Amino acid sequence: MNEKAKKDGVRENARRMRSGAKALLGYHAAEEAAEHGLQLLASLSPGATIGAYWPIRDELDPRFLMQMLERHGFNLALPVVVGPEAPLVFRRWGFGDPLEVGMFKIEQPTAEAPEVVPDALIAPLLAFDADCNRMGYGAGHYDRTLAQHPHIKAFGFAYAAQFVENIPVEPHDWPLQGVVTETGTILPRKKTDAPA
Repeated sequence: MNEKAKKDGVRENARRMRSGAKALLGYHAAEEAAEHGLQLLASLSPGATIGAYWPIRDELDPRFLMQMLERHGFNLALPVVVGPEAPLVFRRWGFGDPLEVGMFKIEQPTAEAPEVVPDALIAPLLAFDADCNRMGYGAGHYDRTLAQHPHIKAFGFAYAAQFVENIPVEPHDWPLQGVVTETGTILPRKKTDAPA
């Protein structure tokens, strides 16, 4: 079985696990994870820009964390999908700013919002492992973004139940520098370098 087929199997199981975690834990988990996320990101320079995401489906909701970060003086940005095989573009956004529906019916900042490159980002995911390898939906937008901007510190944001023993890794996959969950922050067992 090739790596793509293995990933597809893990991805399907991960969807079920995430759905169950949301049904069981809901907003309580998002609030707990926000506390851990703030602790992790508080060491960044004041005024740093943090890319986040607008939640869809069963994703752990990062908006509690985003509100806390904004209150602590950080700038926020949200991703815009500009094409099926393109890196993400991030636009500055703050609570109270308008949103519009973009590709995949995801809420995103309007075209008037300035484009920025985040200093750090929190990314949604389907599953992660002990080395902080991330499994997304398979489109590769986050991997392409990190390949284009390798200085960005990228962290996952997920339910602890989304942990799996091993995620099949392909050459283009970028590991995360940590994963924030409702139970704490997981740091990778080994150094997270760029893909070979």
